[in-house]
Amino acid sequence: MYHYNLFQWMMFFFVYCFFGWCIESTIVSISKRQLVNRGFLQIPMLPLYGTGAVLILLLTIPVKEVLWLVYLIGAIGATILEYITGWAMESLFKMKYWDYSNQKFQLHGRICLTSSLFWGVLSVALTEYIHPPIEQWILRINPAVLIAVTCISTCIMLVDTIVSAKAALDLAKVLEHLSVVKDEIEHLRLQLDELKENAQEHAELIRKRLNELSEQREAEISHLGFFKFHLLKGHPSSYSKKFNTTLHELKERIYNKKG
Repeated sequence: MYHYNLFQWMMFFFVYCFFGWCIESTIVSISKRQLVNRGFLQIPMLPLYGTGAVLILLLTIPVKEVLWLVYLIGAIGATILEYITGWAMESLFKMKYWDYSNQKFQLHGRICLTSSLFWGVLSVALTEYIHPPIEQWILRINPAVLIAVTCISTCIMLVDTIVSAKAALDLAKVLEHLSVVKDEIEHLRLQLDELKENAQEHAELIRKRLNELSEQREAEISHLGFFKFHLLKGHPSSYSKKFNTTLHELKERIYNKKG
C-alpha cells in the first residue's frame, strides 16, 4: 500500500515524466539516427508518462502482489489514457503527435496492441523494480525542499504547457492556411495551362498571383519559429487528417535541412 502526501505524489509525477522523455527520445533518436527532443513540451518531460505512472500505481494498489493483474490493469489503464490524450490533442491541435496507423491491431492510429503490451511490461517493471528505489529516495527528501522543488517544477511545467499549447494552436492555423494557399496555387496552375494559348493577358495576371502566393507560402514556412519547429521535429510520426500533405511537406523540409 502506498501512503504519500500530495507533494510526494507530485514529485513521482515529475520524475516519471522525465523517465518517459528519456525513453521516447532515445527510441526516436535511434530510429532517426539523430538527436530528437521528443515531446510536446520544451522541457525534458512527457506528462503522458508521468500521469500514466501515477495512474498505474494507484490502480494496482489492491493487486500489487499479483503480477499478472498488475500487467493487465496497467496495460488497460495506460492504453485508455493514451487514447484519450491522443483524441484530445488531435481535436484541439488538428494533428496527431503520434500515429500507429501503420501498426497491426491499432485503433484510429491512437493506440495499438504493441503499445498496450509495452504498457503492461512497463507497469510490472514500475511496481516491482523502478518505483521502490525512487520511493526510498523521495521519502528521504526534506519536506521543505520537496515542497519547494515541486512548486518550482509545477510553475515551470505550467508556463511551458501554455507556451507549447499556443505554439501548437498557431501551428494548426499555419497548416490550414498553407493548405488553402497550396490548393489555390494548384487551381491557378490548372487555369494557367488552360489559358496559355488563348488568353495571354489573363494568363499573365494568373502567373503574377501564382508567384505572389508562392512567395507568401515560402515566407510563412521560413518564419515558423522555434516552438513550432520543435513540435514538428520532435514528432516525426505526427499526422493531420485535414492538412497531412502540408504537414508532410514541412517535416520533409526540416529533416532534409537537418541532413
